[in-house]
Amino acid sequence: MQNTVTAQVTPLASRQNSANAPVTLCRYGGGRFELSETGVYFLGKDKDGNEQTPQWVCAPLHVIAKTRDEKSGEWGRLLEWQDDDGHTHQWAMPLELLESDGLDVRRELARLGLQISPSPSARGLLATYIKVQPIDARARCVDRLGWHGNTFVTPNGSIGEAEELVVFQNSHATEPAYSESGTADEWRNSVAALAIGNTRLVFALSVAFAGALAEIAGEDSGGFHFRGASSSGKSTALKLAASVWGNPSTYVRLWRGTVNGLEGLATLHNDGLLILDEIGQIDPNSAGEAAYLLANGQGKARASRNGLARSAQRWRLLFLSAGEASLSAVMAQAGKQSTAGQEIRLADIEADAGAGMGIFETLHGHPNAAALALAIKVASAKYHGTTGKEWLRYLVANRASLKDVIPEQIKRLATGIIPTYAAGQVERVARRFSLVGVAGELASHCKLTGWAEGEAIHAARKCFAVWLEAFGGSGNREERAILAQVRAFFETHGASRFEDISATIEQRIQKRAGFYRNGIKEGREFLVLPETFRREVCQGFDEKTVKNVLIAAGLLLPGKDGKPSQVLRLPGLGSSRVYVIRYRDEEE
Repeated sequence: MQNTVTAQVTPLASRQNSANAPVTLCRYGGGRFELSETGVYFLGKDKDGNEQTPQWVCAPLHVIAKTRDEKSGEWGRLLEWQDDDGHTHQWAMPLELLESDGLDVRRELARLGLQISPSPSARGLLATYIKVQPIDARARCVDRLGWHGNTFVTPNGSIGEAEELVVFQNSHATEPAYSESGTADEWRNSVAALAIGNTRLVFALSVAFAGALAEIAGEDSGGFHFRGASSSGKSTALKLAASVWGNPSTYVRLWRGTVNGLEGLATLHNDGLLILDEIGQIDPNSAGEAAYLLANGQGKARASRNGLARSAQRWRLLFLSAGEASLSAVMAQAGKQSTAGQEIRLADIEADAGAGMGIFETLHGHPNAAALALAIKVASAKYHGTTGKEWLRYLVANRASLKDVIPEQIKRLATGIIPTYAAGQVERVARRFSLVGVAGELASHCKLTGWAEGEAIHAARKCFAVWLEAFGGSGNREERAILAQVRAFFETHGASRFEDISATIEQRIQKRAGFYRNGIKEGREFLVLPETFRREVCQGFDEKTVKNVLIAAGLLLPGKDGKPSQVLRLPGLGSSRVYVIRYRDEEE
């Protein structure tokens, strides 16, 4: 592990809310704008050149910098003001909003507490005031949080040194839920301490640290799902993880909503942790697509308001989920079958730790699991968010050295937990669990958790073993599912929908799927008609993949021409292509 180096936090520019004397900001139309402790004024002149009474435009509003994106487009202005409670607000305002009547600008400023004159003429002057300010300062505007080079952008500023100010321009209806309360030491002693000895809780907290480390490690997005009965403590684990970054009551989101809505949430949690509770609330028809969307890190391409193509949103994150059902069970409600690709993107972990206390294994002196859950809820509501900022400071300051060592640590841990001859699917998930374990250990090394060395890695190993057992072992999940479906098809229909090819009397077969023949030393062979093979045997899977899996398993016998099907003479059908599937006795 590396020694901690202090990183400089660069907050958004701060300005005084008042001035001892009016300051002339710029001249316009024969008059001038002035800023005083009571607000922005315009001092115009009448037709005879006499100075008119100052017209109040709005409360004190500072135009700090001109903003633009990384491609020198999307120009705007960085504005700053205070509301009536003295809270400072900043907004990277797109300049294009001033090219209409400025209503959208006034609405956003008013929503965030800026007092604006009700006078129609003053409203027009507000747009002019923002637009004509002779500002030399520049700021780089970004539309997603997280890593931008060696700087980490948060909703309230950027951490790390950059050539210029970097500001976040939120183009989404949802606000980021990052917040701070208490100190990192208080969080460690009252929140993280309660996770010790509870593998699922340690793992959940480690996931919270892993999101910002994934980009440094070069790892992909992915999720973990705590599945368990009601009141098993799975939501407590989510709240615990949320406390690293903000108040659990607002940081934890719900699965309820559209896939398009999840795109916005994902962007707001780029290079971080997205938490979604109650998977049962999502539309079962959209559940699989949602898992793919979050893990693949890219939204849909859409058109802008002028009809031009707009770049698809991109992100990298880890997400935590919880619910009484698994992803596959939720999809089954809509008659859909989950794929292996969907299930490895959202790794399912049984919430019950097997100690008779739901998700808990150690109660830390509390009389029961409910009391411990309440203690975690109270502590995380009181202390949250500051640990996340300390973690980012460490990552920014040590980014270069971490890039050299973290990937190797992940590889070493993954090698130790991956079974021999494991399929690529298992290896991929093992790397994600290893990322989490390494992140937890690194956070402990930084004295953020108070855990003993090895606590986080032990939790990652334990949770991976639970996932692997539920996944069905180290083989390819999709191949196992295909073979199981084929066996189920012949177990169900082998005696009723297949006609004996050597029968001498007429047979009455309803919904005939093909023929069968006996006397083969390897057992019965089914001659499946092409349409039945495509629609029923391969249902839910790619037809070519099914053929390859069955051939590799020795169940599908290719023709002499090398094709997966054979040409045979069938009663009443003549020469026809069929798929010859050998049904071995040991498979029955």
